[in-house]
Amino acid sequence: AYLLTGSPGSGKRLIADTFAKTLQCEESGTEPCGHCRSCSAFDSGNHPDIVYVRPTKKTLGVDDVREQILEDVSLKQYRYRYKIYIVEQADTMTVQAQNALLKTLEEPPHHALFILATTEKHKVLPTILSRCQIYDFSRISIADMVEHLEYVSSCEGVTAEPEALNVIAQKADGGMRDALSIFDQVVSFTNGNITYQ
Repeated sequence: AYLLTGSPGSGKRLIADTFAKTLQCEESGTEPCGHCRSCSAFDSGNHPDIVYVRPTKKTLGVDDVREQILEDVSLKQYRYRYKIYIVEQADTMTVQAQNALLKTLEEPPHHALFILATTEKHKVLPTILSRCQIYDFSRISIADMVEHLEYVSSCEGVTAEPEALNVIAQKADGGMRDALSIFDQVVSFTNGNITYQ
């Protein structure tokens, strides 16, 4: 089991997806090939052996965990190497749901892998944390965000003053997703000519 934790927009979902896609890729490289049957299934959103577990309400209850994971985990993978469960917003799992998942994490079937993503690691039970490899995602620096926004600007044919991109990066508060969202909004209001003013 792996636990990805960090601020919103720091890339947890992207890494979880890329990791799962790479593990299932039939080319067995360090990156997904993008053209094998597994990669094509993933890109179309129909991969039979990658299961997304999302809260149906504000919390992920014990019934959700039973239905989406525990009843399914005993079944072997359909076609590919592993059955991978990506648990989004793991911090929304109730204590009962975490305890229900704990037994499976203690003795997981050989074909099952779990990737849990959370912004609030402290809400995940210590017993769950002790059974996961934990990867902490730190906030992205303003300089790195500005550099990426300059790259996006050049690819999209947008002119942008570095000072303007710096303001966008500051407002994003360490999340590249938020920086790109703000950037898109500003582009639409400035017709592709972003100035500090």
